Amino acid sequence: MNPGDRAVFIAAYGRLVVEVWSDPAREALLERDPRRLLGEYGIAVPEGVAVTVRRDAAGAEPDLETQVDAWRNASDRGELVLFVPALESEGEVEIDEHELEAVVAGLEPGTACCCPCCCT
Repeated sequence: MNPGDRAVFIAAYGRLVVEVWSDPAREALLERDPRRLLGEYGIAVPEGVAVTVRRDAAGAEPDLETQVDAWRNASDRGELVLFVPALESEGEVEIDEHELEAVVAGLEPGTACCCPCCCT
C-alpha cells in the first residue's frame, strides 16, 4: 500500500470513529449497514467481502496498524473486520470533538501541536 492510500484510509477511518462516538444516527448505521457507512467515508469494500464490526470496551487501546492491515488484506481474507471502540458511559462526562480526534489518533490532549511553526 502506498503512503498516500494509507493516509487517506487513516483519515477516513478516524472521521468515521469520531462520528460514530458522537452521533447516535451514525452508530445506528454502523450496526445496521456498516458497508454503507464505510462508503459514506470513502472506504470502498469490494463486493464479496464481508464486513464484521468489532466493538471493544472503552478501556481497549485502538490499534491503528491492525485496522490498516485488516483493510489492506480484506480482499484476500474475504472479510473486513472494522474495529470501532465502544464508549462506556462514565456518568455525565462529555468529550468534545477535539478530544475524540486525539483519542483516535493515539495522542494525549496537549501533546500534539496545532501548527508546524511552533514546533520547529
